[in-house]
Amino acid sequence: MTVAAEIHRVTVDEYLRMVRDLGWESTELVEGVVYDVTPEHNRHMATVMRVFRRIDAVVGDERTVNAGTVVVSNESMFDPDVFVIARDACLDPDGAVPVASVELVVEVSVSSHARDCGPKLRAYAMAGVPEVWLVDPRPGVGSLVRHRDPGGDSYRAIDRFDVGEDAQALDARVVLAR
Repeated sequence: MTVAAEIHRVTVDEYLRMVRDLGWESTELVEGVVYDVTPEHNRHMATVMRVFRRIDAVVGDERTVNAGTVVVSNESMFDPDVFVIARDACLDPDGAVPVASVELVVEVSVSSHARDCGPKLRAYAMAGVPEVWLVDPRPGVGSLVRHRDPGGDSYRAIDRFDVGEDAQALDARVVLAR
């Protein structure tokens, strides 16, 4: 028997009941599997805030968000580090953000790189999220990989930008203009 055979997949509705009934905190539902989300250390926090501010300076209109939950599918519900909501989105004030209202997602990957560039990226592509940025802020890496043009379970256009440690050299205007 493989580990995969021992996994019990759940839907978003089942996951929300478990979170409520069991008092779970710091988890995400990825393709029906509940994952613990690791604590966010200073490098992650500083990078998220830097990316948020730089995107918001370009996008404006209070559409850039650095806290919230996005329902990606019936089996996936994520808390992206930063995301941009469509200008015409009508959001339920007591619900999560529907993926159809999301124009850009940013995941800052320090300890979650395998999950962010694997099952989460596939789920974003299958849901039709137009653009996903994966930012690796570690010293010696300092990269942003931009995924655009979703098709099936992947993206057809992928660009890499050097953004430096903690994304200090990120110019969101340049990335968004390409």
